Amino acid sequence: MGRRGVPPKPTALRIIEGDKHTERYNHHEPIPRSGRPECPDDVADAVREIWDYTVSELDAMGIAHACDRDTLLVYCEAVVAHRRASALVAKSGVLQKGLHGGFVRNPALIIQRDSAHVIRAFAQEFGLTPSARTRIDQKDGASGDAGNPFAGAG
Repeated sequence: MGRRGVPPKPTALRIIEGDKHTERYNHHEPIPRSGRPECPDDVADAVREIWDYTVSELDAMGIAHACDRDTLLVYCEAVVAHRRASALVAKSGVLQKGLHGGFVRNPALIIQRDSAHVIRAFAQEFGLTPSARTRIDQKDGASGDAGNPFAGAG
């Protein structure tokens, strides 16, 4: 079971906002090393297309990190699955003839819905939605290679 409640604020945001409870800061928050994630070689062309677009957007925001490779891959595969399921639904319709002659819901709707949930969850994590970007504080020139900026906070 996942954690309950509101997700914790990033330490950088707590410092900027002036949180008075400095003893609650994570002074040892891991900082990823800089560098764009590399796409695995064995992905489909459609996944590679989504990968290239997404990584270039994350890089432009300054939040593309090599350690996010596998998580990004899941996101890109979900986008491709959603697009394919949406195309199937558009072609065959929401309802289909069932085994006994009645109408049933198109099974592609389940794939479409599940993929949309995965996309939304990962997009929030990566700051790929307007609301998620309001929660990200980006500092120019910040890099994990230069040391931990939170070590001296508090």
